[in-house]
Amino acid sequence: MSQTLTGIEQNPKLGYYKVADQIFYSKPAAYIHGTTHNSTPVWNFNDVPYAKHDWTEEPEIGIQELYRQRALQIREKYDYIILNCSGGADSTTAAFAFLLNGIHLDEIVFKYPKMGEKDQAGDPWDTRCENTLSEWNFAGKPLFDWIQTNYPDTKLRVHDFSENMLEQETTRDESWIFRTQNYFQPTHADKHDNFYVNDHVKLYDSGKQICLLYGIDKPKITIIDNQWYCYFQDTPANYSNPYIGAYNNLTTELFFWTPDMPEISIKQTHLIRRWFTLPENRHLQHLILHAFKNPIQRTAYENIIKPIIYPDYDPSTWQTAKSVKGFDCEMDQWFFTNFKDTRLFQVWEAGIELLIDKIDPKYFSYQMGKPYGLTTCLSKFYYVGNNDHVNTPAFKNRSHLQSVGPYIAIPNKKIKKISE
Repeated sequence: MSQTLTGIEQNPKLGYYKVADQIFYSKPAAYIHGTTHNSTPVWNFNDVPYAKHDWTEEPEIGIQELYRQRALQIREKYDYIILNCSGGADSTTAAFAFLLNGIHLDEIVFKYPKMGEKDQAGDPWDTRCENTLSEWNFAGKPLFDWIQTNYPDTKLRVHDFSENMLEQETTRDESWIFRTQNYFQPTHADKHDNFYVNDHVKLYDSGKQICLLYGIDKPKITIIDNQWYCYFQDTPANYSNPYIGAYNNLTTELFFWTPDMPEISIKQTHLIRRWFTLPENRHLQHLILHAFKNPIQRTAYENIIKPIIYPDYDPSTWQTAKSVKGFDCEMDQWFFTNFKDTRLFQVWEAGIELLIDKIDPKYFSYQMGKPYGLTTCLSKFYYVGNNDHVNTPAFKNRSHLQSVGPYIAIPNKKIKKISE
C-alpha cells in the first residue's frame, strides 16, 4: 500500500484524516486502514486555525476587497499560478480577484475531453448534469474570449485530457483510486491530473514555486436549534488530484477555504445569513437546512447566494444542474456512452470493486441499496449567531434535524473542545 501512496501531497491546509494515531492525506487509504484496524477515520480541516476566530463578528472589510487581498496573498507566495477553471461562479470569481485588481494571473486551464464529446454537447436548452460538456461552449469559451481580449498576458489553455486517458489505456490498473479522494467517477482523476500537460512538467522541473489553484468553495451553512453555524465538507476540499510525485515545489491552494484568510468564509457566511433573515426572505430558510442533501434545493440555494457572495459574477451564466449520483456520476455521461467498450471502462469498474472490497460497508453512502460513494466527512461546526426567526413553517417539523448527527459547536471560540 505504501508504494501506491508515494507522491501524495502532504498539505495539511487541504485537510487530513486521522485513524487512531496515524495521519493520512489519502481518503481511500485512510478508510482502508480504518477498516482493517476497526478505527473510524476523523477528518481535520484546519480545526484550530478556524476556531481561533470569532465567527460571530463579521469582518468590516468588503467581500471584494477580501478577494483582492487573497489574490495578492497567493501572488506574493508563488512564481507561477495555474487556475483550474470551469466557467462557474467559484473559479470565475477567483479569476476576477486577480484580473479585475491588476494582479497578474499566469495561466487559466479548462479541462475538456474532446475525444468524448460525440453526441454529448451543444444543446443550450439541456441543463441536465449529463450535458456538462456544454459548459465549455456556453460558459468557459465566452469567459476565455473576454479574458483574451482584456488580459492578453494571461495564458489560456484548453486541455483535452481524454487524449491522455487513451494513451494510458493499456498500462493503468485499479490503483487509479488513490489519485482521487471523493470523486470516484470514471474521469475525475484524469481531468485533474497534474502531469498531462508537458509545459507544466517543464515548469515543475525549473524549480519555481507553482500554485495549483482551485475556486473552492462556497460556505456550508445550517441552522441547528435555532442557531446559525458554518462548517466545511471534505468532498469539495478533496476536489484536486492529490498526486504530485517527487516534486516539493507544487502546492494546491483553495481560493476561498483557507486558514490563511478565514475572514473570507466568515464574511460570506454573514452576508448569506443577513439575506436569509430579512423579513421577506425568512420563508426560504428551509433551503439552508436541506441544501446539501437535496440537489434541487441545493441548486435553488446556490442560485440565491451567488449574487450575494460573488458580486462580480454574472448569475445568468449558463450552467448545468448538480450531479445526484456518485460512482456513475451524470457529468461523465460522455464516458459511459462513448467509452463503454474500452479497457478504460473495465479498469474503472475494477477500481470501484477494489474500494467496495477493501472498505467497510458502513463507510459508504447508498442509493437504492447500492454504494455510490464514500461518506462525506464534516468539519467542526462554527457558531455564527442566533436565529431570531421562531415559529415559522420551516421549523414546525424539527425531526429531520436528528439526521445531522453529532457536531461540535464552538461559540465564543471554545478551542478546548477541539482535538489537535
